[in-house]
Amino acid sequence: MAYSNTVSQTTFDTRKVMESAFRRCRVRTETITAEYVSTANNLLYLLLSDLANMGAPLWCIEKQILPLYDGEGYITLDAKVVDILNSNLRQLQTVTGTNATTATTRTITFTGTTFVTTVGIRWSAASVPVAFERSNDGVTWTTIQTETPVATAGEWTWYDLESSVATLYFRVRATSGNLNFSEIYTGNTPTEIPLARLNRDDYTNLPNKSFQSNRPLQFWYDRLIPNPVMRLWPVPNSGATTSQIVLWVQRYIMDVGTMTQEIEVPQRWYEAIVAMLASKLALEIGEVDTSLIPLLDQKATVALYTAQAEERDNSPMMIAPNIAMYTR
Repeated sequence: MAYSNTVSQTTFDTRKVMESAFRRCRVRTETITAEYVSTANNLLYLLLSDLANMGAPLWCIEKQILPLYDGEGYITLDAKVVDILNSNLRQLQTVTGTNATTATTRTITFTGTTFVTTVGIRWSAASVPVAFERSNDGVTWTTIQTETPVATAGEWTWYDLESSVATLYFRVRATSGNLNFSEIYTGNTPTEIPLARLNRDDYTNLPNKSFQSNRPLQFWYDRLIPNPVMRLWPVPNSGATTSQIVLWVQRYIMDVGTMTQEIEVPQRWYEAIVAMLASKLALEIGEVDTSLIPLLDQKATVALYTAQAEERDNSPMMIAPNIAMYTR
């Protein structure tokens, strides 16, 4: 028996999603107007945005490393962030060596083989794309990873390295333009402690919201628009500027692109997306027979339930009840 010998190689772009949804509404492809396409595009955007209200899609959970600045207790997050799932304060062990600097590079020569896990750059001008590299002889360099930071003068950008191999030489190299920095920090042996999340009442009841420390311990997630704000307490002081806030956040699904691009959902979700889009289209396209609406709604509900039932990572769960009041 002959098979395709490919898995997950079929491209199901935005056009196919919309056409499938229209067909379920009994709207023929040749009758789909530009206005219908615009309506479907808007409804698809609303549908994908609404999924953020139904839990955290696993593919929309990402790690962010945020810098801390002396006296600044408010961290403005990206507009794409829906919620903070995990938050930790991280401190590093500083690793140093002999520095050699050119217009485009900073090379660190260690006294012995040393591994670097995290690099921070405090820019003295607008940031430029960089590469992190290691070498055992200072001649042949291996690129660990490349980054394209977005920062202005005075701002930090922090990066966890994809691999940490003990080496004698470490280099930060500008791949475009000059490497304008006021400080480059290299560290290893990270230690992270969880930050406690406050509600609005607990935060507003703090007697001294400006109290400073080198170790922020709590935060209130202020869900403002267009950008949510993380309000830290205590407020970081100068001793916290080489620490970072490590977040695991839920973000929105990417915006709907062109008709030839794919929507940002895994293969297992396509049936649910098509079914839900058809259900929404039936309410807004006058050509659709209204008797189809209950059937389309039912199909959408079943498809969504099926997709959400598999939205799990299958990891074990540990439950540790606090029964001290009964045993002491």
